[in-house]
Amino acid sequence: MARNGASAREKARKLQQEQERKQKMQSLLLRIGVVVVAVAVVVGLTLWVVNRDDNGSYTEGPAPAAANEQGGFVLTSSSELAEGDDIGTVDAEDLEGVPAAESPEEPPVGVEPREEGEPPHVVIYTDAACPGCGSFESAYHQMLTDWVDAGAITLEYRSVQFQPMAYSARAANAFACMAEEHPEHYSPFLGTVTAERAQGAEYSNEELAGRAENDYGVDISDCIEGGDFRAFVSYTTGLASANGVTATPTIYVDGEEVQDIMATGEVILAAVEEYQSETGEDLTDELEDDVEDVEEEEIDEDDAADE
Repeated sequence: MARNGASAREKARKLQQEQERKQKMQSLLLRIGVVVVAVAVVVGLTLWVVNRDDNGSYTEGPAPAAANEQGGFVLTSSSELAEGDDIGTVDAEDLEGVPAAESPEEPPVGVEPREEGEPPHVVIYTDAACPGCGSFESAYHQMLTDWVDAGAITLEYRSVQFQPMAYSARAANAFACMAEEHPEHYSPFLGTVTAERAQGAEYSNEELAGRAENDYGVDISDCIEGGDFRAFVSYTTGLASANGVTATPTIYVDGEEVQDIMATGEVILAAVEEYQSETGEDLTDELEDDVEDVEEEEIDEDDAADE
């Protein structure tokens, strides 16, 4: 009987130990499950933020005050932008009410022959992630802004996202931020950052904000990091496509598309000479020297970005 009693107690002890082990295991698995779920939530939120920052859907939002209805910014000098169209909030998924060319053969809206006595108007569709745009800006930006300051032309940039990469939209948003908050630096900021793409440069939001602060002493980091004008970039890109623009850089001078971007300076010079003949102003001597200097630069049209 004693032996049987001891055996029963031993079985009961082992049974209790097994039960305790199972309870500890269940508790451990529960804690692991909670951690896994928490990690999954954090990872999911991180991916959402990253994707929103770089590849998310930005369709509706504000437009910069200086933007025109086609998403362009018009330079009246190297440090001044023309007054915008006060378009307010834009919706990239609802462009039906925004004027666009009726056929691919027609130039985009806002691209038209100048009126007599008015300086030639140059419109550039550009993408900061496009190597060809980088080469173009590297060769032409200083010349074009000098011509704007001389009163020989007006210059309009329409920044689009044709390259299938997030940097395209990031940079265009940063340019719009600069146009909104410090328009006096819009032109050099766009020109410099875009030109550096010719050497493969690609900047994060933090780096774009850093460039603005280091090069121009301005803080536009909140606007850049917040993607304040990413919907505006989508809007401008949608309108470019609706207007039949399929690649960057695409350049128009007085309503006519420049077929050879290597000849952009010569095309503009011819338009300025016509303008000069109407006004009697003597502008072309210095402009001709500028064109000769630019012709020594090499622009690879194979690097142009298609939509």
